[in-house]
Amino acid sequence: MKLGLAVVYHVLPDSGDLLRIHLDRIRRHTGVPYIIHGAPLRLPEKFLPALAAPDIRLHSLNPPRNVLSYIEHSFLLAELLNRAAADGCTHLATLHVDSFPISDHWAETLAGHLSERAPVTAIREEMEGDTMARPNLAGMMMLATYWNSARPLLSPTPELASSPAWRNFMAGHNQQVTHSGVGLGYSLEREGRTWTPLRRTNARMRHPVLAGVYGDLIFHLGAATRPKSFWSDGFTKRETWSMRTRRHLASTIRRGLPPRVRAWLRPLKPLGNFYDNRPQQQSENVFATLRDELFAAPDEFIEKARRPG
Repeated sequence: MKLGLAVVYHVLPDSGDLLRIHLDRIRRHTGVPYIIHGAPLRLPEKFLPALAAPDIRLHSLNPPRNVLSYIEHSFLLAELLNRAAADGCTHLATLHVDSFPISDHWAETLAGHLSERAPVTAIREEMEGDTMARPNLAGMMMLATYWNSARPLLSPTPELASSPAWRNFMAGHNQQVTHSGVGLGYSLEREGRTWTPLRRTNARMRHPVLAGVYGDLIFHLGAATRPKSFWSDGFTKRETWSMRTRRHLASTIRRGLPPRVRAWLRPLKPLGNFYDNRPQQQSENVFATLRDELFAAPDEFIEKARRPG
């Protein structure tokens, strides 16, 4: 077994400890031959020395501009998976910079889930809106033979996203959110295959999404580089009739604008007051507490997070 890990290194300036913990845990718990194929994405220069290591191959890639973040992320991961496959890896995996293994033999255990009919295994974050339509790329492994032969999508192309086949797929799974990984679920289903989900195993939850442990193998802090807005019950953004009217009007206008103009106007979105942002602020506060505790004492924090009750 030779494992190729694809990771997009998007790290906020105040989160250098997260990068350190991520790399330390990969090295501590990965007992099979592996190489990290990484791509920096708006990475502060001060973090580059941490990625100059024998087990990391850093690639300079140019993702598409003026696209949604999940499309940018999917593009980079797909390119990294291509490079890992070309490097002779037998198994390919993806992690986020805020996800990492927490158990010895994690790679061998995930590899044991894989077969010709189910060539993919991944975490499934139900409280973030994941269904069987979405293998979550915060913790995913697949057979390299499947990647090489099928070349599955990670996210839908614009043409596919507007097709009846895609709409039927999303509706059939009641998948409300299109994130990176949904394209992979679509590709598997179209080929008559499936994937094996890793469900959340830490019943002692301090948040429905954040600080999740999956299969007692992978930890995912969650939303480390984006606003803490989730689809989980009690944490979704709420909207009044007037908020909804303003949002639909803004959406109609936005669709008629060129992509470059949309990018210029994006920072003004909060001024529209389209949603009740109190649930998001609550999650931001919980995240800040969890992150500080993780950074201060990683071993103790992870051990407590793994406990099933």
